[in-house]
Amino acid sequence: MNAMVKQWLAQNGAVFNEEGTLAVADTTAAWQGLSERAVLAPLAGFAVLNVSGEDAEAFLQGQLSNDVRELNGANAQFTTYSTAKGRMLANFLMWKDKGEYRLLLPLDLSAAIIKRLRMFVMRSKVSIELADCMPALLSGPLAADALAGAGFAVGADGMGLHAVNGGVVVTLPFPSYLLVLEPDDVSMQWQKLLSYCALGGHDVVNLVFVRSGFAWVVAATQEAFVPQMANMELVSAINFRKGCYPGQEIVARMQYLGKTKRRLYRVEADEGGLLVGDEVFAQGDAEHSLGVVAAVVTLENGKQEALVVMLISAWDNKVCAGRNSVLLHCLTLPYVVPDII
Repeated sequence: MNAMVKQWLAQNGAVFNEEGTLAVADTTAAWQGLSERAVLAPLAGFAVLNVSGEDAEAFLQGQLSNDVRELNGANAQFTTYSTAKGRMLANFLMWKDKGEYRLLLPLDLSAAIIKRLRMFVMRSKVSIELADCMPALLSGPLAADALAGAGFAVGADGMGLHAVNGGVVVTLPFPSYLLVLEPDDVSMQWQKLLSYCALGGHDVVNLVFVRSGFAWVVAATQEAFVPQMANMELVSAINFRKGCYPGQEIVARMQYLGKTKRRLYRVEADEGGLLVGDEVFAQGDAEHSLGVVAAVVTLENGKQEALVVMLISAWDNKVCAGRNSVLLHCLTLPYVVPDII
């Protein structure tokens, strides 16, 4: 992270805790901002890749599950990157900016994904680097008003992209906004936004994505899921009409010839203690795994909300997860899952 960004965060009461995640001094204001007003949450746990060169479009088209050709500088898309066996190595939010491609992903995967993508560049004229920019999430019922008040012009359409002074704003379908700025512009622009919203940390980011039904692939869940198991086609991260890419045969076969036996669910846990990567199992039968925790956030009241990928049939019984056998309760998702009754 840029030194100027770190300095601004420290001046505004944000610190990195022992786990290396961003926390804020006034968590009550952050949670209230998310539910009642607006909250600005720096994506300190994320990185942005920059893919450039005259062959960049063709290269990414042959690696990712969505149709890169549909990016036109005014939109964004979710997409996935899988092994030949169809298991996700990463998922991204991707957009095109000034002729180059930007891919948002969790920071803990960035170095490994850059290394793997570079293996397949070969003679293509493609450069893959970490982008020098700072992403942040703006969410809450008055998020659009906060952006407008700070001088950012954005549209209402989901996945629309708008150029702003020093960066871009992506309108997400949650509804939330991704604001990506050059480091030199962060302090001034974020300070403007704090006149209209609270400052949030890692927990706010996690809760927004958990309630949106979007589970980022992280180190603990790499190669754990075929994209459909994590509902990736339901957030338009897969284009089934495009050409070949790693794992495409598996993904297409599941879509047209088979049926997904596992799906991503949003759940509430009665108490804390769940971690990403924890096993899900039927109550009283911890030896037989039914799935895995893909994302989790601890709420102010000590309870947790999580996203789990698990067998659809497992809900015939009570379901638990983690070392403490925490009971899980199924919650709604913001989109329709066809295999779930």
